[in-house]
Order: sequence, then C-alpha cells, then structure tokens
Amino acid sequence: MKKTIYNEEKAKKNPQFAESVVKMEGYHKDYNIDKKDNLNDLPEEPAIFGIFGIIHEVPVHCRYIASTDNLRKSVRDVFEKPESEGLKKFMQSPWIQMLCYFVMAGSSAEERKAKEEEWIKEYEPKVTEEGEYPDYKYVWPYDEVDE
Repeated sequence: MKKTIYNEEKAKKNPQFAESVVKMEGYHKDYNIDKKDNLNDLPEEPAIFGIFGIIHEVPVHCRYIASTDNLRKSVRDVFEKPESEGLKKFMQSPWIQMLCYFVMAGSSAEERKAKEEEWIKEYEPKVTEEGEYPDYKYVWPYDEVDE
C-alpha cells in the first residue's frame, strides 16, 4: 500500500516568501463569474507586489511584479489596464490570480524599486501572448512511498 508524504525539499523549489508577505487570491468583479471583488480590502499604501498563477494553494509562475505608492489602485489597474495582451488574457480570464504583496509604509520610491528588482530576479515574471507562463516550474512537493 502507498501513502503520500510531504517532501519539504521539493516544496522549497517552488516560490518562497517571508512571513510578512501577504498571499491572497485576487478578484475583480468584472472578471469572474461570481462577481467577487476583494480589491477594496487591499491597503492604499506603498508596497511591492506580484501576480502569480496558483497550483495547490501555492503562488507559482509569476506573470507580473511592480512597486507602487498605492497597492489597491495599482492592482486594480493591472486587472483593468494590463500592459500587454498576454497579461490582459491572464488577468481577465477564469484563471485564479494569486496576489503576493509586502507593504512598505514609509519607504522611498528607491527602496521599493530595489525590492521590486529583487523580486523580479527571484520570481522571473513572464507571460506569453496567450496569458500562459512559458516555462513550467512547479514541483509537486509529495512523494508516494510504501507503507
């Protein structure tokens, strides 16, 4: 008989975030069947944020990273006025978007830009014209073992 066990080493190959990074599914009322919208729950503060796909509740396959002086407005803008056709297809599709953000209250634009560049290097945002991520990188963090 086989059982499934969590493999922490495999899990570490997927994106990792500090505890201070908030992870949440993002919903805009105009772009989902249920008309859910939680963007007004976002703080109107300076922040760094990324828009990811989601697999098994893990943010993966980053499509977009930015720094901002108003998180709520910037995330709404990514839904409503994405900068590329691929990002538009991802944001305005039935795919679930995982928003990961770190509030940087009192930070300068330069400090936020530096953090943005760190995240870009770490999470490699990419999106094809179809809204997909071009390189599948998710690692299944479980092993099947004999009992």
